[in-house]
Amino acid sequence: MHQSDTTTPCPFNTEFYARGLSNIGEVEMDPTFRIPVLRRPITGTTLSDGVGPWPYLWIENDSDIEKLYVNFRHLVTLSVVTQPGYIPKAQGGDAKLLKQHYVYDPSLPRRPLSRRARERLLRCEARATFEVVSDEHQRMEIIGLYEGLKHRRGLNGGLFDYGVRHFKTISQLKDGIFFRVLDDRGVGAIACGVVFSGMLQVLHTVISEYGLRWNASYLLMHGLQDYAHAHRLRLLTGGMPDAGADGLRTFKERWANSFTPVYLLRIINDRPRYADLCSGKSRDGYFPAYRQK
Repeated sequence: MHQSDTTTPCPFNTEFYARGLSNIGEVEMDPTFRIPVLRRPITGTTLSDGVGPWPYLWIENDSDIEKLYVNFRHLVTLSVVTQPGYIPKAQGGDAKLLKQHYVYDPSLPRRPLSRRARERLLRCEARATFEVVSDEHQRMEIIGLYEGLKHRRGLNGGLFDYGVRHFKTISQLKDGIFFRVLDDRGVGAIACGVVFSGMLQVLHTVISEYGLRWNASYLLMHGLQDYAHAHRLRLLTGGMPDAGADGLRTFKERWANSFTPVYLLRIINDRPRYADLCSGKSRDGYFPAYRQK
């Protein structure tokens, strides 16, 4: 049983977790082994840049940010998302508000469901169950479902092209946790995440093609709320994707009763090279600008 433990360290800061993100880059750790960065080659050059672990890097204090500037000077730039609710003190305005993340706080009232949403949830409850999954084979059913999701959303080859190792890593974490919605014909939905620092951070929610036909996501999200409430955990379900549709926004808002900001650190270690790489590209939006499509 998971209880709120504010002393549990963030698993995303570990080398073990970061090595499961091989689709993003190669892991480099700072000398204290507290800060992982994923190194990526810059196409057409012998240079590299870096990104923090997905979904974010946990910053304990200002010295952690200083480590990013000091210990990774060989990388042209660093793009590092910091944990929800943390407002970083970066150098020269390098910190930018990235987006608001959706939160269900069990100490606050739940957002009322619309009549249609209540009806969908009731139909799901009548045919299926929500459960915590401990069996490794059952947990890894998420891999096949995620492959289907990648195909439907065109995620192959990008930041979210996660493979087997990523999901096995989550399962092997001390506080990794999986949930599923199941009826008598099969799995309708699976979610996975981690429990630490008094919160349940959801990493993936995947609905099977079968579950899409009967709105299994409603029972999945309602079950996650119930779990968070029972264990006194803040439930974090991430922010809106850049190209997210209005329907997704409505769905995510339905299961949240609060928001928390997430910031992006935009660190430029080699400004002359950065300027050369960005030639002809706008520097007002995507960072680093030379990776704009």
